[in-house]
Amino acid sequence: MIKINELKTQIKTNSVICGISSDEVVYAKNLVNNKCKDKNVFICEGLWATEKLISQNFKVTHFFFNQEKIDNDNESIENLEKIAKMTKYARKSYAISSKSCKKISDRDGYDEYYIIAEMPTYTLEDFEKMIENNNDILAIVMDGLEQPGNIGAILRSFDCAGGDFAIITNKQARLTNSRLVRASLGASFMIPALEIDIDTAQDWLIKNNFKCVVTDLQAKKSFQDADYSGRIAIIAGNEHTGISDSWRRVKNSESIIIPMLGSCESLNVGFASTLVAYEAGLKKHKYTNWIQNNKNLNS
Repeated sequence: MIKINELKTQIKTNSVICGISSDEVVYAKNLVNNKCKDKNVFICEGLWATEKLISQNFKVTHFFFNQEKIDNDNESIENLEKIAKMTKYARKSYAISSKSCKKISDRDGYDEYYIIAEMPTYTLEDFEKMIENNNDILAIVMDGLEQPGNIGAILRSFDCAGGDFAIITNKQARLTNSRLVRASLGASFMIPALEIDIDTAQDWLIKNNFKCVVTDLQAKKSFQDADYSGRIAIIAGNEHTGISDSWRRVKNSESIIIPMLGSCESLNVGFASTLVAYEAGLKKHKYTNWIQNNKNLNS
């Protein structure tokens, strides 16, 4: 009980009360509804991103929490610790009401906490430094994807498969889209990502000796038989029209197919990208590295 009271005191000391009609609550609402003009700011709904944002030194500009839930002793000590940590870390922390939480959310089951942070930005020069003297690279190119949930899910799977960075061409949704951030579970801001035009992306990949692995319903080679050694870029295309045709003509591109064993012709782009990313990650011995790392942690 003493620790709980100490945490509550810390939270109160590091925050200010914020009303439902305040500019700050309206700003958070606009971010959730993807109406914010600032393209480099994103919002996380919930406390799940707390450790990731703090450990990677993200610039957290706003943190909102439901004061009523804390006052009514309806929060676990684990969450109180996270809240106290974030109120100390964030530039500004705001105690808001349940009604304010509900106003900010775009869902019926609204969240009690909202974290606003700045998205890191990258250039092709940053990517070149990242891959310098390293030929064991796994990248993904998302070409013209429209649905934020699909993009977020792909980034999440790609991160889990040991991917290194992402390139987005023919952009249809912002990386800061709230639904995209939610679906990615943090991969959208943890994985280095860059939005560029398709010609620049293709020229850069060729220049840096990447092989583009393209899923194609007309291909003959199974995705399991592809050569994933060296620098690999997996190409994920639009949900309806697929990849831009120019990807098939890129130097060193390889068309593959995921065999369909039922009546459907193809998988959702998110599932297809996940299968290929994991196949590439496994072939690149990332799974072996994971096993070794876990052995070292447990020894």
